[in-house]
Amino acid sequence: MGDEDMATSMQRTLADLKKYNIPYWIVENYNHFTKKRTDMFNIFDVLALDNGFVGIQICGTDIEPHKEKILKEHAKNTTIWLENGGRVEVWAWRKLKKLKKNGKKGKQSIWVARIVDVLLVNNELYWEERTL
Repeated sequence: MGDEDMATSMQRTLADLKKYNIPYWIVENYNHFTKKRTDMFNIFDVLALDNGFVGIQICGTDIEPHKEKILKEHAKNTTIWLENGGRVEVWAWRKLKKLKKNGKKGKQSIWVARIVDVLLVNNELYWEERTL
């Protein structure tokens, strides 16, 4: 992929999906008239096929606006997606210190995805961080 520091969150996500042979399609579009990006159903940047349909919202370290967008602003779209068997994930990228073989933090940093699942339980949307 080249220089890891120059990669965007989208490029890092697509690289991970490719690494695990997960088919995907970019569903975020750029509107040249408004000069804005538009997500599929206002919530997804990428649609993946991983044991079903997975809508992925991609972001950097600031995950809170995306949480607000999915759970509140576009809760209806999120709920309909989940009710129809789709899954919702948020991939928030952050840099962490790489561990040495002895388990101590080294000087080198690596990009790691913080993956959050959005769940529908008793008609309520929940935000659950995945432990890897």
